[in-house]
Amino acid sequence: MNRAIRTRINEQWTNWHQTIGPLPIRWVDVITPPGGRLGYSSDDIKTHTAQIQRAIRDALDANMECRAVGRTWSLSDAPYTSGAMIDLFRLSAVKRINHRQIDPDYPGTRGSGHVLCMTQGGTQVSDLNPWLEADSRKLSVRTTGAANGQTIAGATSTGTHGSVLGMGAMHDQVVSLHLITGPDPDDQVWLERASYPVLLPATIGGYGATLIRDDTLFNAAVMGIGAFGVIANIVFEARDRLMLEAFNYKQDSATQTLVYDADMRKRVTSLDFTSAPRLDPPGRSGKPYFFQPIIDPNSPAPHEVLITQIYERTWDPAARDLLDPDDPKGGPGYDVISVVGRFLDVFGFLVPLVSKLVANDFFKVGRQVGSWGELFSFKSVRTKVASGTVAVDLPDAEAAIDALLELSDEVRNVPVVFGCRYVAKTQALLGFNKWDSTFVVSIDGVENDKTRAFFDAIPAKMAQKGIAFTQHWGKTNGYNAASVRAAYGDANVDAWKAARAQLIPDPAVRAMFENDLIRRCGLDG
Repeated sequence: MNRAIRTRINEQWTNWHQTIGPLPIRWVDVITPPGGRLGYSSDDIKTHTAQIQRAIRDALDANMECRAVGRTWSLSDAPYTSGAMIDLFRLSAVKRINHRQIDPDYPGTRGSGHVLCMTQGGTQVSDLNPWLEADSRKLSVRTTGAANGQTIAGATSTGTHGSVLGMGAMHDQVVSLHLITGPDPDDQVWLERASYPVLLPATIGGYGATLIRDDTLFNAAVMGIGAFGVIANIVFEARDRLMLEAFNYKQDSATQTLVYDADMRKRVTSLDFTSAPRLDPPGRSGKPYFFQPIIDPNSPAPHEVLITQIYERTWDPAARDLLDPDDPKGGPGYDVISVVGRFLDVFGFLVPLVSKLVANDFFKVGRQVGSWGELFSFKSVRTKVASGTVAVDLPDAEAAIDALLELSDEVRNVPVVFGCRYVAKTQALLGFNKWDSTFVVSIDGVENDKTRAFFDAIPAKMAQKGIAFTQHWGKTNGYNAASVRAAYGDANVDAWKAARAQLIPDPAVRAMFENDLIRRCGLDG
């Protein structure tokens, strides 16, 4: 066999954003053939499944934990384990699903904007975008995060979201899931919702997996936080290729600095794009495709605001205005973590209040036209940053912002900004976009004592204000067993745990896929 695994003992592991580690682990590479050729036939899928199961067997025999890892992008300890980390990054093949492989009861069609594609769990999102958008395919993802350094499995299983109005998070594009749940050949399942069949049973049988169609099991595993085993393959629904017109701006039509005044509050907290036309970008109006206001809590009240607003337009490759990859400033698709990271890469920790300098020196104000993958590509430098979230029901948006601004004043001089995002409801049992319109405050900045104190105080501040909230699993969060049940409800948590027990019936194997986060949140057992 010309494919194998390679194990390195006592490897020093640090996540990409340098918020966890360095810590000793056992690192297991899944190796592709010489020359890097990666096939994606049924036999290839079976071979890679066997490789992963061999690594799981080695971990089980050594009585150690075992987790899959991609690009180590999570800022929380979601991917970390003290045992073996199976690196899937080399497993990055992508293909369209042939129409002969699709179940006749599949409800999606090209005409309805659904195109089925399959990718291995190690595919980096920033590599998936150009594959889809190539002229030979003319496709696009429906939504992603911004910098997109994550692998597809890591992004979807921890709840990565975008800010496409009326659309869910990344995991809400996933419709079929290949899970490796243990060390033996039969320990693999291909999950779909019973209410949403996708692949023909014969197709899945050819991959060597057992098809299970069950809404609850799928809705648990699709946001499994790594505890359901290894996500080997994902089937997702792409759409026709997007052309986007994006604006970064910080002044209104009268060239006045945008601030969090009454007009801006209404737009940010109710998505009212019909009033206050002075807040629109130059030459555009109406509801956009993507909307992200960034509030600077360290500026004098009413606090300054920077807006990223993006509109969908007819595909026209001649209209593209692409970012220079060497340009130190970020265009409309640049996420705050990337901006802060680049700032720190240049200035270090000399400036305690990062937000205003970031907004002035690293965001490229203006208009840019390009595809989704061109606007939202991999740009993040590998620098220690801080990032956490608070997600609430949209009617609670104003109260949540006010609570966070109040907390910022109490802690004082917290080097962060508040990026506001909007995500539609998920079916995932532990998906934090649980409301019909979920309002997300992404809190990004410099990792230091002030930031840590701010993040630690968030749960108590939300409780004091009586605001129900959830948090991003892949970012800094205050989850514990009680807060997870408060956030998602006993029924969802119990159903999630029961799904794990059903799909991984052996308690020893189930425990192997757990880590500190899973135990801390009461999701083990």
